[in-house]
Amino acid sequence: MNWSLSFSLHLLVYWLSSSAVQSHHILGLFVNVHRSQLLVHLAVARVLLQRGHQLTLVTTLPLDDLDEEFKENVTHILVDWQSSPEEKLSSNDFLTRLEHMFRRLEHSGNLLKHSTWKNFMAHTPKPHFDLLLLGYHFNDHLLGVAAHFKCPVVIITTQQPICQVNSLMGNPEERWYVPQPYDSRQRSGLEAWIFGWWEKGIELLSRRILARIYSENFPSPQYPDFDTMRRSVVMSFNNHHMISEGPIQPMLPTMLDIGGILIEQTPKVKSNFEFSSKRPRILFSLGTRFIWRTASRHFIDKFVAAFEHFPDFDIYWTYDGSDSLNLTRVHPHLKLAKWWPQRELLASNLTRIFITHGGKGSITESLYYGKPILGLPLVGDQLVNALKVVEKNWGLSLNIHNCTSFDIIQGIHQLLDNSIYAKTIEKASQLYRDRPQNATQVVSFWLEYTLRHNGAKHLYNPARDLNFWQYYSIDIHLTIYSCLFLLVMALIRLDQVINKKQIC
Repeated sequence: MNWSLSFSLHLLVYWLSSSAVQSHHILGLFVNVHRSQLLVHLAVARVLLQRGHQLTLVTTLPLDDLDEEFKENVTHILVDWQSSPEEKLSSNDFLTRLEHMFRRLEHSGNLLKHSTWKNFMAHTPKPHFDLLLLGYHFNDHLLGVAAHFKCPVVIITTQQPICQVNSLMGNPEERWYVPQPYDSRQRSGLEAWIFGWWEKGIELLSRRILARIYSENFPSPQYPDFDTMRRSVVMSFNNHHMISEGPIQPMLPTMLDIGGILIEQTPKVKSNFEFSSKRPRILFSLGTRFIWRTASRHFIDKFVAAFEHFPDFDIYWTYDGSDSLNLTRVHPHLKLAKWWPQRELLASNLTRIFITHGGKGSITESLYYGKPILGLPLVGDQLVNALKVVEKNWGLSLNIHNCTSFDIIQGIHQLLDNSIYAKTIEKASQLYRDRPQNATQVVSFWLEYTLRHNGAKHLYNPARDLNFWQYYSIDIHLTIYSCLFLLVMALIRLDQVINKKQIC
């Protein structure tokens, strides 16, 4: 085949594939999130931009890393609104944390009273959007935006589906063998079942708060009621890969795993670092929210003392302390910077271990590139992520608050000397990558499928129309057990009558 014919065929294929995609206007609502969560949402948005769609993005954080080539297709509305100070408090006391959670939910409605938000809602014409893409973080009340613009809803979650997402989508919750991602004890069996019912009570209380916020801002009869809008969500994209990460559980066709989307869609940043050394490497990062310059001297020194025992390794440490120059002068194998190209380092065959706080993004990158993990979890889901790392033999975990330099040294030596960790996570990495479609392809197909079929209502699970009693068949169970009870009582009474006659 000559060059001109080949070029013509390629041009024809490109024209046919691009012309098949109709451009739509999509609203991305990514508010009240951490930076790491926003990046997952933006990765999904980037897929749509690559397909030629127009996006309006409403965020409470600035967009610093949006590709220049896509900016003309994006309208960005920054709502300068932040969480209340109470939301940032943490406590080991369960009741205090529960109180903070409910207070956070109460406060979330204040976003809808912000002047920028009200201006956006009042002056955007209706109908204007073909789809609402909602970054889901216990914000069911924001489904009123879809009611306002009369468009279908797809949600994005940043982890394994939790009980609120399962409830929203009508997905089965198999508590006996499916631990929740935030359950630090990863319960199973009867204990998990009991915990699940207690958790369901907390969920119902939370939903009452969100329903009240919804009703105040999207009142009837102008808008559908809260429960109707909850049932209107079409799909859930979950930043998770069930096959490699687990746990295996029933999933509706509308519950889609997109684990790895951030790796596929984060543009490669051109760094000024040159990694010319061929020495083996260890990467150490406690995440973007940990501030080393405020850490105690004792806390810093225990890591320095531990790393002194590995002079044959270049240790890339994400560190923002003021003593960086002094530390690197005394310990030349320590490479300190406020930011390292983490993915580039993990992709290198020279990197042997990743020491991490256990955030979802870091675990995903380590899994994707097959690097053993030494977990040092700080808060929240990091504790569970580190627990899973240990259970799956991907690495080890230490209590960052009371571990010593000796513990860190032992942990590093164990990961380096025992090949089982590298082999196990390398196998998991193969599973993570081996898919019929990658995360980008899943997102592009199913979002456009939803648009092509006007909200894809044929995919709705009829279980979502059932109330609590119907969904759990409580009326049926009560009837059956009542009949059994009456039958047993009748047999007992009959036995008593027969015995009485025999005695007579």
